[in-house]
Amino acid sequence: MAGEFTFAVVGRNEAATLPTALGCALAAAQPGDRVWFVDSGSTDDSAAVARSLGAEVITAPAGKGRAMQAAFDRCRHGHLVFLDADYQWSERNIPAEVRAAAVRTDADMVVGTYDEAGRRRVVMPGVYHPIVGALMPEALPHIDIALSGFRAVRPHVLRSPLPPGYGAETHLNLEATFGGDRVVSCPVGGFRGSLRGYTNIPAILDDVAEAVLDGAVRHGRLAAAQRPAWDAWIDGVRALVADQPALGEDEAAFTALLADLAARPLPPTGLPAAP
Repeated sequence: MAGEFTFAVVGRNEAATLPTALGCALAAAQPGDRVWFVDSGSTDDSAAVARSLGAEVITAPAGKGRAMQAAFDRCRHGHLVFLDADYQWSERNIPAEVRAAAVRTDADMVVGTYDEAGRRRVVMPGVYHPIVGALMPEALPHIDIALSGFRAVRPHVLRSPLPPGYGAETHLNLEATFGGDRVVSCPVGGFRGSLRGYTNIPAILDDVAEAVLDGAVRHGRLAAAQRPAWDAWIDGVRALVADQPALGEDEAAFTALLADLAARPLPPTGLPAAP
């Protein structure tokens, strides 16, 4: 059976949206479950808001992966149900849907797949799909939105420490794939989170790319000596993203260039050819 659930709302300086995120987690919690706000180095009133709503505050260093690691370090059984604190609106209670899917399927990891209409897609088509598809294709089919922050995870899925930043979900995808864990997707309807004017996209791209290449080397899919060539390939996408259109500007030309860059031939892995 699925067992106990710990809801971990992760955020930094998200006092304005915490009532929505924690409200959903508190409504989703069943008897015996826990609800945490994992405070990733906030300098605003996030911790006070969380306590006023009845959540336990877990103090963590800045960085999404560091915050999620702090939750894993304190949860040794059941499932951790992660959700981001910049949760503005959802069609349904997403943590409740993810919890129910974990109970129904008894999966090792449940990934909430949502519809966020109108959001610019950059990291998935520009980096994640091309390099994961080339180096670790078995990690692609079972997760529809690979970077979704909505997921229920059994602690054993994390077999090596999370990276410090935005590569945490990528790392979990690879850990589950190579660990032979059962992963299921859970459609949760419409969702709206903070776009932040797309200013965090370059950092997300860097962290996701690093997590993919780290995982490829760790699991024997890429020779360490060849890694600089793959970083150089990613640099082409980085350069485009550094000059991406502002929120609300026409992005047709940007999207076309991104597709062209993603379609470039990839470097060799540096590994012996399969017999």
